[in-house]
Formats: sequence, C-alpha cells, structure tokens
Amino acid sequence: MAVGAHENERAVQEVGVGGQAIRDGGELSVIDHILRFMTLGTVIIGCIAILTALYTNNRRLGADIFLKYSDRISDLRRRLPMTALVEGVVYSNTAMAPEERRVMHEIIYSIFELFELRVHGFLPPAIWKIRESDVEALLILPAFRQELEALQGTFARHPRFVAWIERVMRSKEAVRTRS
Repeated sequence: MAVGAHENERAVQEVGVGGQAIRDGGELSVIDHILRFMTLGTVIIGCIAILTALYTNNRRLGADIFLKYSDRISDLRRRLPMTALVEGVVYSNTAMAPEERRVMHEIIYSIFELFELRVHGFLPPAIWKIRESDVEALLILPAFRQELEALQGTFARHPRFVAWIERVMRSKEAVRTRS
C-alpha cells in the first residue's frame, strides 16, 4: 500500500497548472533561472550607474577646483601692474612694491597647488591642458622668474614642481632661441 500511495503522489507532482506536465521541476527551474538573471542584470546596471555617477562627480569636482584656482590667479593678476605682465620689461626687486611681490608669491603658490592637485589625480589632465600654456607663459615673465628664484628654497622639498618649472624654462628658452 505504501508503494501505491507513492505513485499517486508522484502523479500529482507531474501534473502542473492547467493540466500541463512538469517533469522534475523543469519549468520551475527555468523560471528560477530567469529570475536570477534578472536580479543579476539589475545589480550590474546598478553598479554601472554608480560608477558613472562617480566618474561624472570626479570630473565635475576637477572642473570646480580648476575654475576656483583659475579665478583666483586671474584676480591676483589683475592686481599687478601691467609692467609686471609684459615679457620684454625687466622688473627689478627695488622697483617692485611689497604688495606686488606678495601678489606674485600668491600666484606662484596657487600655481604650485594647482600643479600638485594635478599630480595627485584631483585635476584631470584634460582640464590642466586648458590653462597650462597660460601658466607657463606667466611663469617665464622676467618678474615671475625673479620671484621664482627668490622662492627656490621654499620649493626645494617639491622636486616634481621644481623639475616642471625647469622644463618650462628650458622649453621656452629653446623656442626663443629658434625665433
């Protein structure tokens, strides 16, 4: 009698909804796999959305940093006399007012900070390229070269910045000698 009861139970298991036969849970297994793939797809899409948001946020943060420093440097440049921003004019320490020297030092320090942000990955290279030629042109002006020499000891602990400044000076000198 136990054998007959077992056969009836098996027959009930094989008959599914609407009288369709289910063999060893085949349709349920397919539905289970579909649900698992849908869940996996949702998790993957969520991860992609998070990574996209982080990438966009990093770019926006880099642009914000760049714009703040760019505004700061521009504001400081406006406070300097035009003679300090002309390439051919030799500017002596005695002719420069203490306030003008302080402004030049602030500009140089702002450029240093911007450079370090770029080196450490906080400022994407594409954003740095926007202003790099202007920064280089500013640093090779005689008044700024003079102040860079005065600050040389200050930046001795920052060899990457010093190497970049030296490379800028050499490349600009090479361009001048070719002209």
